[in-house]
Formats: sequence, structure tokens, C-alpha cells
Amino acid sequence: MSNIGLNATERATLLSLQDASSLYSRTQTRLNTGKKVNSATDDPVAYYRSESLSDRATTLTTVKTNIDQNIQSLNAAMAGTSQVEVLLQQMLAIVQGAQSGDVSQRVAATTQFNNIANQMAQLVYDTTYQGLNLLTSSTAELITQFSDRTASTYTIPGYNLVDSTGGSRDTLFTQASAVFNSKGVVLFSAVVGNAAGVGGSPTTSISGFSQLALSASSSATIPGSQAYAIITATENRLNAAISQIEAVTESLGTNVGILQDRANFTSSYSNDLTSGSNALTLADLNTEAANSQALELRQQLGIQSLSVSGQISQAVLQLLK
Repeated sequence: MSNIGLNATERATLLSLQDASSLYSRTQTRLNTGKKVNSATDDPVAYYRSESLSDRATTLTTVKTNIDQNIQSLNAAMAGTSQVEVLLQQMLAIVQGAQSGDVSQRVAATTQFNNIANQMAQLVYDTTYQGLNLLTSSTAELITQFSDRTASTYTIPGYNLVDSTGGSRDTLFTQASAVFNSKGVVLFSAVVGNAAGVGGSPTTSISGFSQLALSASSSATIPGSQAYAIITATENRLNAAISQIEAVTESLGTNVGILQDRANFTSSYSNDLTSGSNALTLADLNTEAANSQALELRQQLGIQSLSVSGQISQAVLQLLK
């Protein structure tokens, strides 16, 4: 069967319709996806540059999530150290109150002191976030990766506030040795007693405040001058412990600030990368909507033109008959 013959005008109109249909399909794809570059065939350079920026932004989003988690880990540690300071203040108040009480009150004060001290130790052990406790081991580390570069890391060392060996600079009681035993129990006699110099251990073994003769009528076993020396040494140890925990809290807070600054930077940088990626691929929806209407009109006019051309050819054929 022979091909249908078209005159030059009809062929030009048909080609224009095919072109308009292709452009209309592309415009509809852009309106549906919101992108002017949907694949490498649309614009290879823009597509791959956009993909590279988008991949890096995705990586940094994951990094930001990890930074946020590490901030929470530090906040958990700070919550623990803040409460430890409160408990130390209570222990100091008990020591000061024991100086004016009678024997029964000092016995009660000893029980309160031990209870608070042991709960303080257990609180430190419980300050764990996702399996990491920064307060019970000086070998613990909180490592934060800031980017895909291996060198871009920040390591925060832990503290051993409940060190049972003594002599650690990270322990809570810097002016007493081996205050905590291996089970995390505070040894009363390691906190309360005569000082043997800075950093030394008590030279007088004592199990309770009732042993201290802090009044003229007291029949306690430890005489007045020595008893008052013990109270003074104990207060000094507790005040040093309070200073130590404040320093630990301050250090943790400084690290929170560093991580928060990096988290803010990472979030901003990731947004910039995403914006750059979008600038390469996103379509102007207002322009595409206008193009869609113009192409619809162009198609309608083309169809109408073909129809008119066909009517003219039919009229000529009628005349020839």
C-alpha cells in the first residue's frame, strides 16, 4: 500500500505538533517531579553535580544525628555530676550538724552520711547513655566524627569518679585514697579521719561520728582536739570533692558547647549543599505551568490547522469531480 501524501504545509504542521507533544510531555514530567533535571539524559553535568552535593548532604545529616546523640550522652553525664554535687553538699551539712548533736544524733548522722554516700556512688554507676558511662572509667572515650574525613574527629575522655585504687586525678575525692571499694561502697573511715597531708589518707580509723568527743561532757573515745581536727579534715575533703565535681561538670559543659557549635555548622552546611543541589535540578513551576498552557494551545492550533488543510484538500477534490 502506498504512503499517504502530505503537502508541505501539512507536513510542517505535523512536525510542529510532534515537537509540541514532546515538549508538553517534558513539561508535565517537570510539573509532576518538581525537577527540570530528572536523569543524566536531561543534563549530564547538572545531574551528576547535583547527585554529588546531595550525597554529601545526606552524609552530613547522618553525622548531625550522631553529634546530637553524643550531646545527649554528655548531658546525661552532666545530670549525674550535678546531682553528685547536691549529695556532697548534703554530706557536708551532715558533718557540720554532727558537731553539735548528742550521741544518738551522731549515730543517726553516721547512718545518713553512709546512705547518701552510697547512693551517690550508685548514681554515678547509673549515669549511662547507650552503654557508655563517662563517669566510671578514665579509659572511656566519647568519639565524635564531624565529617567523612577520618581526621575530623573529637575525642572526649571519661572520668573515674569512683576509683577504688586511689591516686587517680579523675577520682571524686582527690584528698583521700581508696574512698570507694570495688563494689562502689563508700568507706566511711576513708572520708572521715585525720589527714596525713594533702592527698593522704586518714590516720585515725573511725566508723561513726559518735566516736568523736566534741563536747566537754562527752565520753567518746577520740578526744576533743583530735575530734575537731577530724571534722576539719573531713570538711576539707568534701569541699575538695565539691570543687572536683564542679570542674568535671564545667569540662563536660564546655564539650557540650563544642559539639553544639559543630552540630549547628553541620546542619547549616548540609542545608547549603541541599540548596546547591536543588538549584541545579529544580524546575521553576510557574514557568513550567505557563509553558504547559502555551503548549496545549499550540497543539490545539496545530490540530485545527491540519483540519483546515484537510478541508481545503477535500474541497479541491470535490471541484475536480
